[in-house]
Amino acid sequence: MDKEMFPVVYCNLVKITHAGIEFLYDFKRLGPEATTPEDAPTLTRIILHPAVAKSFATALVDNIKKYEEKFGEIPPPPQPSPEHDSKVH
Repeated sequence: MDKEMFPVVYCNLVKITHAGIEFLYDFKRLGPEATTPEDAPTLTRIILHPAVAKSFATALVDNIKKYEEKFGEIPPPPQPSPEHDSKVH
């Protein structure tokens, strides 16, 4: 697919929520303008049917495994300070 057909954004934070018939993925970015998950702007939202979300999760785990086999283990992200604790990943 031609890269000019859709926007490309850098995200370093994802908020995941769900309702009865869908999963919502809010892709966000922390930076100088937003230093806490609560302040981070949502750059795009992807909504998936539960079956597609489950398939996506399986594919993500598989790709992370392949990445780590090639490049080494991915370290866990830094832990937020207690005043910035959030359920955002």
